[in-house]
Amino acid sequence: MIKAAGLARRGASGFSLLEAVISAGLVLATVTAVSLSVGAAARASARLERTMEADRAVRSVAECLRSLPFCAPVLPSAAGDQPADLVAAVFPHAVAWKNTAAARYAGAGADPADEPGSFISVWDEAGTEVRCTAWFLCGPDGPRLLPDDVTGWDAEGSAAIPGPALEVVVSAVAPAGARSVRLVLSALPPAIAPESAP
Repeated sequence: MIKAAGLARRGASGFSLLEAVISAGLVLATVTAVSLSVGAAARASARLERTMEADRAVRSVAECLRSLPFCAPVLPSAAGDQPADLVAAVFPHAVAWKNTAAARYAGAGADPADEPGSFISVWDEAGTEVRCTAWFLCGPDGPRLLPDDVTGWDAEGSAAIPGPALEVVVSAVAPAGARSVRLVLSALPPAIAPESAP
């Protein structure tokens, strides 16, 4: 009897080797799952922050463009570091020899990634690269002008702009996809319908 009581007391007083291995495995699995969850949440948070930065940059550039007058009061306009009007900011010329890495006219036969007749400019807004693509339009609701209609135009040498309206797409690349704003701005005042008689 003494022998049986000793065995019963020894088994009840601690963990067996199998129980200790299972407990360690459960703790390790729990720590791994929590670590992976925290890492995934941190990556998602960083991706969301970069997307929000791209949104802020696009909105900031779009607001800057909206605040500019459509065109200089007198053409040809003088060249300057800071564009004083929308045309100078997003479509200052349509001649290939003035193209730079940050601002270029895409005439017929240009880079296949660029739409012919557009002007592409790259801006740095708070560390985010923002791309503005602009087209002259036949009117506020009109179609885009063809490359033949704008090629050769230059704000510093022409007396008139090619079209009365501009379409501008302001975009930035973000982890969740491209963020963009489309603006259609016109030199023409909006049409106001006459009041009808009672």
